[in-house]
Amino acid sequence: MRFQRPEFREKLEKARGFARKPRGPHSPLVPILALLFLLAAVYFLTISKIFLITNAEVSGADPEQIIDVLKRLGTKRFYLIPKNHILILTKNRLLEGLRENLPNVRKITSYRRILPDSIELTVEMREPRYVWQSGSNYYLLDQDGVIFEKIPDYLPESFPQIIISDGAAENLAVGQDLGITESLNFLAKLRDLWPGEIRDIEVVGVELPGRKSPDIFVSTSIGFRVYFDVKRSVAAHLANLKLLLYQEINPETYTGLSYIDLRLPNIAYYCYLDAPCAPENATSTIPNL
Repeated sequence: MRFQRPEFREKLEKARGFARKPRGPHSPLVPILALLFLLAAVYFLTISKIFLITNAEVSGADPEQIIDVLKRLGTKRFYLIPKNHILILTKNRLLEGLRENLPNVRKITSYRRILPDSIELTVEMREPRYVWQSGSNYYLLDQDGVIFEKIPDYLPESFPQIIISDGAAENLAVGQDLGITESLNFLAKLRDLWPGEIRDIEVVGVELPGRKSPDIFVSTSIGFRVYFDVKRSVAAHLANLKLLLYQEINPETYTGLSYIDLRLPNIAYYCYLDAPCAPENATSTIPNL
């Protein structure tokens, strides 16, 4: 039979040993695809404008200012990638960019990227809580103790904020954190509680003898100063001050007072302008509240 012939058997054996070579790493299609992917990635990351964020839905700030910052970020590069690219513009990177251009931005409270070129965010701005005086220089100070604007020509009538003086003459920088959070927290509580405890006398100014000092010197509308210790309770301080002003010191002599020192727990010192200001001249023992 034909199937028994030697030449047919030889062909059959060759067919059994044949196997199709699989396409694998050595196939020319794989490096071509990899190269195309790499070129596409480079194009969309460095050249194309499709994924550059130029639109923003903003709450809490002026959208035009935010968009202007986004455009400025687009002129800068993170390696070769524009800084406003949707893949690399994280919340922290945007906040850094905003603070560089808008020092009154405090933080971003919500942030969402929307493909291909938009973001949605909520911005919290710094509040001008105080005016910080350092020598002849004046600055706006926010709730965190950060300087966010220098006041070139300070006029008291234009700024209702309380002035805090550092007793020095430093040239401070916008964006600088003064590290006085404890003092500001004390002062905020003092301002809240003072009107309910002290009648017809207002706080008009504050001096910090040093940023790391626990002391706060408060100037009053009558003219005398009150010395506080931020390590102690605001309520206890004011209870002692109220006791002194309305039971110990004659109201007719308020205008002659130089200072009232409440920094010790149960002893207060007060001094008059026309008398030597020493602890033994005027003391009062008060309850340790």
